[in-house]
Amino acid sequence: MFIDTRAIGFKLTEAIVGRVEARLGAALGPFSRWILKTTVRVDDVNADRGGIDKRCAVVVAMRRHGLEVAEAIDEDLYRAIDEAASRIRKSVSRHSKRRLARERRDPQRPGAWVAL
Repeated sequence: MFIDTRAIGFKLTEAIVGRVEARLGAALGPFSRWILKTTVRVDDVNADRGGIDKRCAVVVAMRRHGLEVAEAIDEDLYRAIDEAASRIRKSVSRHSKRRLARERRDPQRPGAWVAL
């Protein structure tokens, strides 16, 4: 699975890229057959002013079914990455369950489950 990582407002380090790939790889691994591309954007919202300002936004392009988006903001960038990975996993999981349920109810598909 291809994960495109971008940083805005600071230099992207190997540690950040490694964390993003590890967390999103684990979170989205079971759904990789439905995922075309994953884009992760990490940025520092308030720059030098401090506060809760590290943001991680994840956009997942799903095969034939649009986009799923998740975002997390925290004081620590690594916690924001972890939270965004958790949120996108839940979102993609819900999406794939709805898709499978819809396919099972479709009488035009071979092997579809149809209640009589």
